[in-house]
This record gives sequence, structure tokens and C-alpha cells, in this order.
Amino acid sequence: MISPEVLRRYPHFAGIADACLGEVAKMSEEREFKAGDRIFEESGSFLATARIYEKGEEATHLMLLTEGQVDIALTLGTGEVVVVGTVVEGDLMALSALIPPYHLSATGVAKEDGKLIQIEAKPLRRLCDENPELGYRLMQGVAKGLMTRLQDTRVELAGQSYAT
Repeated sequence: MISPEVLRRYPHFAGIADACLGEVAKMSEEREFKAGDRIFEESGSFLATARIYEKGEEATHLMLLTEGQVDIALTLGTGEVVVVGTVVEGDLMALSALIPPYHLSATGVAKEDGKLIQIEAKPLRRLCDENPELGYRLMQGVAKGLMTRLQDTRVELAGQSYAT
């Protein structure tokens, strides 16, 4: 468990009622990581045959980066791993924890030493159902993160097409 006040520092949790924020804090814990650590890994990877291999892993935690930077990488059909963006302090990661079917669609690799807050996904989803304000704020963060990653991916793909 972490202090609700730690969560309140971040826009995703600002303005959330004390009781609700206290519940989120109870399902949260801080975690440290080192440069090069795999913070999370995509649920499936593409094989050379372009068939998807599903490990069936569910995104068990939503993560809030509190220190450091984490590269977001995708595995292409060729097996090549491409970094498509970087998450910075205050950003949410493992967004799939809030989006059905809850399978991780990217890999997060620490660019430098840092810290994050991990929040248990299942109880958080239940709490969001019971508290629409919390759900709305978190989904705003998820939407922002997805739009940033989409834009980063477009830039990466455009760079690849000019390189060929």
C-alpha cells in the first residue's frame, strides 16, 4: 500500500474523493527497477509465419511511472523489435490492464533506473465501475497514452519507409 497523497500528485488522481483514492492506494505498491529491466512484456509475439502466438497472459497491473523512462517496444512480423515511444514520469503504462481483453500489446524496457506505482487491475476495474469519476479520469489518461503511442508509431513507420 502507498499513501493516497502520493497518488494525488498525478493528474490521473487529482480531484478524486479521499475515500476512493484510499481504496486505490490499498491496491497499489511502489516498485523500483534498473536500466534494461523488462517492466512488462507483450502477451503474444509474431512468428515468422505471421501467425500470432498467444501466451494468454492478462495485464495484471496498471502502472504509473514516477521516476525514470521506459521504452515501449513492439515485435514486428519479421521478429524485429522496434521501439515506438518512451514513457516519462507521470505517464501510465500497461494500459491494457483497463482495456478488454486485458492482453499486453507491447513490451516496456527501462531506459534508466526508476520507480513506478503498480495498481492491481481487477480491483481497480471494479472500483472504476463503482466510481465513474475515477474511471473517467483514468480513461482520459489511457486515451492520452494511446494517442501518444499511435503518433510515435506513425513517426517510426514514416521513418522506416523513407529509409528503404
